[in-house]
Parts: sequence; structure tokens; C-alpha cells
Amino acid sequence: MKTTEAPKFEREKQVVTQSAQVWQRIRSDILVGDLLPGARLRMEDLRERYGVGFSPLREALMRLEAEGLVLLRQNKGFQVLPASAENLRDVCAVRREIECLALRWSIERGDLTWETHVVAAFHRLSRETKFEGSSNRLSRPWVEAHRNFHAALTSASGSVMIETFRETAFDQSERYVALSISNTSRPREDVDEHEAIMKAALARDADRACRLSAAHIERTMSKAEAAILVPAGVRRKRR
Repeated sequence: MKTTEAPKFEREKQVVTQSAQVWQRIRSDILVGDLLPGARLRMEDLRERYGVGFSPLREALMRLEAEGLVLLRQNKGFQVLPASAENLRDVCAVRREIECLALRWSIERGDLTWETHVVAAFHRLSRETKFEGSSNRLSRPWVEAHRNFHAALTSASGSVMIETFRETAFDQSERYVALSISNTSRPREDVDEHEAIMKAALARDADRACRLSAAHIERTMSKAEAAILVPAGVRRKRR
């Protein structure tokens, strides 16, 4: 029996949908450390791993490259952006400044709806388990709740551009969190830090909220930087 081919616009829509889905899955794998910095992203391996064709895969990888999570090397293909202490310091410095500015604007402009959103996001974050069982592996629900909490804090900034930059810097720094966990000891439970930032924001104390946010980011950077500097042989022994 002859099969009827789907209209062109339907095929294009399907590719876009698959591209968005695989982008989300690859991005998640990078942020939780399943795909470590420097890992080669071979198209054939990815096609088998994610069960999609080359076209949506390439679109997803190009989007991740634009976001700074993936690198495209000429004649070598794609790879997860390599980690370095210099890049980590740069990412955290940018995130610290952008997040503070976005937080200040949100505190100035946020209304009751914003406050409710922040409280709800913190409640979910505080209820999620940070690690998978007894492992040093971050749980995906916690990773998503953590991202949503920081997004909620700055969601009333009123600037699409600053939110775009903030999200990029946040994702860049989060991949170092996963790396630090895989290389060193189990990290701190930081729910109290998040709660303190939330309370300062809801009290409309922008200076205190920014100080707490900066300290939170600095602690993350210090732990991740120490992990990057751990010799490879020591990493293997700890696993």
C-alpha cells in the first residue's frame, strides 16, 4: 500500500519539535554532568543515544553552541565546551554582576505576583532532593528547580536582554557545579543560602540580596575551581 507523505510544513514542524526536545535533553545532560566538559559529541553516537535524526541533532547542537555550552571545531565536529579555571572565573564574575543588576530591578519593580512566584519556586527547591540516592550525582528535578528559583528572583526585571544574558551565565556556571561534584567530595546543602536571598528580596533589601547572591556565587566558584585543579589521578581514586 502506498503511504501518503506528510505535507512539507508538517515535516518541518516535526523537525523543529524534535530539535527542541533533543536540545533540552543534551543541555540537561551537560548541566548534570552526564556529558562532561571537553567530551566529543559525535553525531552517530548522539543519534543512537537520543533516537533522533541528524537534522534535529545539528539544529540542537548549533543552538547549544550559540548558548556557549558546546563548541564547534573546524574539521573536528562538536564537543562540550572544555573547562578551565580562567573560564570559570570569567563566567562567575559576569554572572555575579548580571544577577545582581537583574535582582535589583526585580526588587524595585516586582509586585505581589512576583513575590508569590519567588516563594513558590523556593518551596519547590527546598522540597527537591539535591542528589540521586547516596551518589554525588545531582538529581535532574533539583537542577530544574534550582534554575527556576534563580529565574523567579529576577523575573520582574522587565528586561528580556538581561534575562537572556543571566540565563546564559547561569547555565555556564552550573556545568562547573556538576564537574566539581564528580571530581571531589559531596558538596554542601545550600538551601539556607537560597532562603536568605529570598527573604532579603521579599524584604526589598536590594543591597543585602545582592551581597548574599554574590557570596553564594563565590562559594560555588571556589569549590568548582578547587575541583578543576585536582590532579587526574586523584579524581580517579575518589570515584
